[in-house]
Amino acid sequence: AASQLLDDLAFVQGACERIASTPLPFPYVLLVARTSLFYVLLAPFAMAEEMGWWTPLFNALLAYTFFGLDELARQLEAPFGDAPQCLALGAMCRTIEIAAAEALGDAAPLALKPNEKYIVM
Repeated sequence: AASQLLDDLAFVQGACERIASTPLPFPYVLLVARTSLFYVLLAPFAMAEEMGWWTPLFNALLAYTFFGLDELARQLEAPFGDAPQCLALGAMCRTIEIAAAEALGDAAPLALKPNEKYIVM
């Protein structure tokens, strides 16, 4: 049973290492950025007749959405860092450490507390 758990743990660790070491291909990043840029630049010409003076407002909303999603994808590309948007691996490991210590009858360490920005690392 313990051997199977260790095998499963090694498999998951390997999967996490593959995720961490596989960047988004640069042509994909470039394609998304250029497509978003061209769409945002050309969209006002398609909207101008229907929306009139409201066109800049709708185009700004469109640009915010597309470029925001692009930036979000860039930040989520590396989920195992120590930035605030990354996974709280330290807290997850501490939870496992507490559970293991309690199961073994040892003194459990204290749980990690969030910092002043409510981030647990």
